[in-house]
Amino acid sequence: MTFEELQKAAPAYMPFEYRRFEKGLLRPDGQPGFNTQTGRIELWSHYYNNVHLDPLPYFVEPEPGPGSTPELFEEYPLILTTGARDWASFHSEHRQIDRLRAYKKNPTVEVHPETLAALGLADGDWVWVENHLGRAKRKVKSTPIVDPRMVAADHAWWLPESDPEKLFEVFDYNINALLPWSPGKSGFGANYKNSICKIYKVEEGE
Repeated sequence: MTFEELQKAAPAYMPFEYRRFEKGLLRPDGQPGFNTQTGRIELWSHYYNNVHLDPLPYFVEPEPGPGSTPELFEEYPLILTTGARDWASFHSEHRQIDRLRAYKKNPTVEVHPETLAALGLADGDWVWVENHLGRAKRKVKSTPIVDPRMVAADHAWWLPESDPEKLFEVFDYNINALLPWSPGKSGFGANYKNSICKIYKVEEGE
């Protein structure tokens, strides 16, 4: 479709069909059902069982975490989530587009007002978010939406206006520096959006 056709059709979606499992559209053999060994939705997974993994759904707390690494949690008493998104950027893209950057000038960490008060911080302060793997610079955004035990940071930040020789400050601002990237025993449980941390004020000159 041309751009002009898209303008007239918008919003436009790829064709889709409901109840494909009833029509044999999910399986390579054309039979009704789901693309599993049994053709059914499997709560007990034959595939996992065949590769010697637990065939039933299970939960293992990510590491580091409040329960999995209590000794680290004493030093880094806040739970960090890095799944926050904003509509003006796509992962690391669009920081270099002036109009989109104007919607969000700085990387933020969202913190509950009670947590800020306990730490002697305020909305708008620049802070370090730090754990045993590294740290990242953020501007505080006070919000009652985030649980007082947690902080929420957006990811993939770099500063296109800064020095390319320093890789656009990616190692100072990218929250990914705090993440362990451990995929778990199945390979499907990577804790790539959460960890533990502490936050403290950025000192002048840092």
